[in-house]
Amino acid sequence: MPDAFDPRPPPELLAFYDRFSARFRSPGVRLRGYRLRWIAFRSEDLDRGIERAVLDLAWGDESVTAKGEFVARAREEVQEGCSLTFVEVGLRRSLLCGNGEPLALATVVLAISMWRSGHPCGLLGRIGLDAEGRPTGSAQAPLPLVRMGS
Repeated sequence: MPDAFDPRPPPELLAFYDRFSARFRSPGVRLRGYRLRWIAFRSEDLDRGIERAVLDLAWGDESVTAKGEFVARAREEVQEGCSLTFVEVGLRRSLLCGNGEPLALATVVLAISMWRSGHPCGLLGRIGLDAEGRPTGSAQAPLPLVRMGS
């Protein structure tokens, strides 16, 4: 009988998120104009604290223009069966509304999503930014992100 579905990201992914997102929350960081990036790492390396990207592309680099293309290309860079950790990081507009009130002005956040190949649940975190692209200090804990494929 198969194990029950566990909607939680792997603990190793949460640990990596904490390390990765800390760079973007640091004082002096300015992310205005930051381009969407897709990054792939060997999961085994990350678990040992080694952050060496297998593939790191910004939106518009080379010919990769979709997440699926990026994932396929990253898998070509490693041996078959190698677990990969994927990261998508980019600026997003977030609309706020509350208690029946009209939508407020959009705020800019840095959205970070991460997932591991072979695991159904990744995570999604957001870091609030001011008009100049500096972190505002409003960063909630990342939320689980159920994936339909990896």
